[in-house]
Amino acid sequence: MQRSLPLTAESPHPLRRIKCAFEDPAYWAARLGAFEDGSPTLDSLSTDASGRTCVVMTMRFGGDQLPDPIRRLRLASLEIVQREQWYPVDGGTVRGDITVDALRTPLSGRGAVELTPDGPGTHLTGTATVKVNVPLIGGTIATFVAGQLANGIVDVVAVTDAWLSGQR
Repeated sequence: MQRSLPLTAESPHPLRRIKCAFEDPAYWAARLGAFEDGSPTLDSLSTDASGRTCVVMTMRFGGDQLPDPIRRLRLASLEIVQREQWYPVDGGTVRGDITVDALRTPLSGRGAVELTPDGPGTHLTGTATVKVNVPLIGGTIATFVAGQLANGIVDVVAVTDAWLSGQR
């Protein structure tokens, strides 16, 4: 079962500052610190000469930390690896590709995001898509997880805004 949800958010910060934050290890430490559940770790962070920033992080949840729809999968624990790539494209836009893999489960997700200049700030649009390969209850789980993924991507804007506001 697959579910997709549209994403939209606004930031008062210019796109160039957001892109610079994505290249800064201190930003990622703050971002991971904002999400206390899951004991997040930053596994890798790199930016190449073309401006493409690649990030890998892992979150680990005990069975008692899992929300009810995920508990239906009867997991003792859950390990999620999230990979993000942020890169400039034509017209001053930055594109983000996000993949989420829940290891040893039938769950996976992806996000496709575009950040575009919007006056002095930045506009985010995109789609969050989740795939759940579980008969009968897959649709319920997919709907729940797609909502969580979409909210998580939009929540990143709030964390980024707070971090950038503190950097002045």
